[in-house]
Amino acid sequence: MKRLLIFLICLNCIGIAGASAEIKLLGVGKISGHATDASTLSQKFETGDTQNMLGGISAIDYTGVDNLYLALPDRGPDDGAVPWKCRVQSIRIDIHPKQSPAVVPRLVSTTLLTDERKRNFIGKATAYSASERFAERFDPEGIRLAPNGNLFISDEYGPQLIKFSPEGHAIERISLPDHFLIKHPGSSKKEENASNQSGRSANRGMEGLAISRNGKKLVGLMQSPLLQDSTRNSKGKPVGLNCRMLLINLETGARKELLYHLEHPGNKLNEILAISEDEFLVIERDGKAGEQARFKKIFKISIGNATDIQCMKSLPPEEIPTEVAPVDKEVFIDLLDPAFSLAGKQMPEKIEGLTFGPVLSDGKQTLIVASDNDFEVEMPSLFYVFSFDQTDL
Repeated sequence: MKRLLIFLICLNCIGIAGASAEIKLLGVGKISGHATDASTLSQKFETGDTQNMLGGISAIDYTGVDNLYLALPDRGPDDGAVPWKCRVQSIRIDIHPKQSPAVVPRLVSTTLLTDERKRNFIGKATAYSASERFAERFDPEGIRLAPNGNLFISDEYGPQLIKFSPEGHAIERISLPDHFLIKHPGSSKKEENASNQSGRSANRGMEGLAISRNGKKLVGLMQSPLLQDSTRNSKGKPVGLNCRMLLINLETGARKELLYHLEHPGNKLNEILAISEDEFLVIERDGKAGEQARFKKIFKISIGNATDIQCMKSLPPEEIPTEVAPVDKEVFIDLLDPAFSLAGKQMPEKIEGLTFGPVLSDGKQTLIVASDNDFEVEMPSLFYVFSFDQTDL
């Protein structure tokens, strides 16, 4: 009996310790796929879609003020077929854990993105260079707010990394390594991949972006392995497991590249969020939706022991080179965990935005995860809000 009592006491202590590390889903906010933004661009494209659709959220960042977030749509509806004017949405997300609904998002304003000559960046895949009317093609995928209010936005097409003013005007273009860039742009993914042997895979450019707390370092995350780090399957599609992270010191210009090893060749990387100088959260997911979804995870990664691979112009498609230490990974949140009741028909394919939100009155840290509805009007934009103890990071 004495041993049983000791065992129960120990089990209870373990339960208490586990509870302190518990991650809770507070709620899921929704914005209808039929919603419109504040751009006042009401004209219709030939496809029937309107210029003021509110959706396609590929990144999100918390401003730290009045529950206000910057939400970044990608290149617009119809997969690059139309001259969608690229923009940033300001969205207020109110979080009330004890109310129903617990998460309420609503649009506040819309800011269009323009180049140095105030020409609108557009999402059209064939706009390889700027014209008198428009800037070159742009597929915004990552956004981070600098301490001074400027915006850093990453683009999949180039890829590019551009600093914008708070008003959405381009003020600096940050150069990326040549081996990230393609030489022969194309209007379709198949054409572009067939025409290039190095650089980013088509529509798989700089998908995620992180900024250090002091605003001095950017981390760009490629969605998939570079072409030279991949192999081609029977359909000519590049596949592989070794993705690159690019670290840029904005003060000194110093660069590093690190290796992130995917769990499965069908997975993609979608966002990166700084916890500290050496630790980040990363979204890794499959390309399946609804009941077909099998992998929707947020990893906590550490780069402290990772090898700088910037001098390695190519990597094996699957194996990690013996001389290379990749970033360390551990699962932080599995969105398909039955505890959250998110798996099933309602699970979107594209889990893409990630940001810390406010600290709640009970001291819990919030984490906001956003979905990309691909501008499908029957599919809402979703904002998942999780909470946990700050010490659990």
